[in-house]
Amino acid sequence: MRRIGVVLKSAEDRAISLGEEISAFIRKKGKDVLLEASCQELARKWNAKATDHIADEADLLVVLGGDGTILHAVHLLNDRPIPVLGVNLGRVGYIAEISPQEAIEELQSVLEGRAPLVRRMMLQVTLPDGEAVRVLNDVVIHWGRRARLIDLGVRRGDAREIEIRADGLIVCTPIGSSAYSYAANGPLVHPEIEAIILTPICPYSGLKRPLIIPPDVETELALKRGEELVLTLDGHRTVNAEVGQSLRVVRSPVPFIMVQSKTHGYFELLKEKLGLLL
Repeated sequence: MRRIGVVLKSAEDRAISLGEEISAFIRKKGKDVLLEASCQELARKWNAKATDHIADEADLLVVLGGDGTILHAVHLLNDRPIPVLGVNLGRVGYIAEISPQEAIEELQSVLEGRAPLVRRMMLQVTLPDGEAVRVLNDVVIHWGRRARLIDLGVRRGDAREIEIRADGLIVCTPIGSSAYSYAANGPLVHPEIEAIILTPICPYSGLKRPLIIPPDVETELALKRGEELVLTLDGHRTVNAEVGQSLRVVRSPVPFIMVQSKTHGYFELLKEKLGLLL
């Protein structure tokens, strides 16, 4: 690894302080530091390169922030999967597993080839206009400004269509099952399991409970009734949609590769974040 990208919120003091320390460590190892193009001033201070193509040029991304910053970084990635080391400076930290105190040590492990890397499933979502995008957590179908019930048809492959009448629908990955889907009474699904979870939001009729389906066959979601429909992708991008349109979801051929914490396993995170275990 010769080029290390650092992704952070430039307005966050803790992220800037840690980013400066990590950048100095990377340069000391004789490697190049890359920052996003929006971080021109920091790049000058840290003797780094600011670029619009950080995921194209980097061999590793170090992400400083919470899960929201990780999701931002996911949408910088291309078809060349590179590992992501997420350092948790936020409140949740299901995806960003590494603590700030562990950051340098874990980065050293990655550079020496000793760090455990794990693959997590992402979704490939084909939007109504034909654009294909990837999401790590979820895509949510919901109403916009007016609170109205939405009618959806769900068809997996050639199977018969099932109906959902609800305030909306969350379509998530196992890693995303601990986010909005969990708040909507969806199941927690271990991230090593590959599946697609469909969680209705305040269901009225049709599918009233979450449904877990295999991810290898494309599932079509038809928008049959509703006003000012909106699709939200990983909480970062919104797309307007109309009745009569549909979107399709399937497992992405490109996985999300992350550096796994040696001290914070999945069940430790459940205990720490949700208080589920004694």
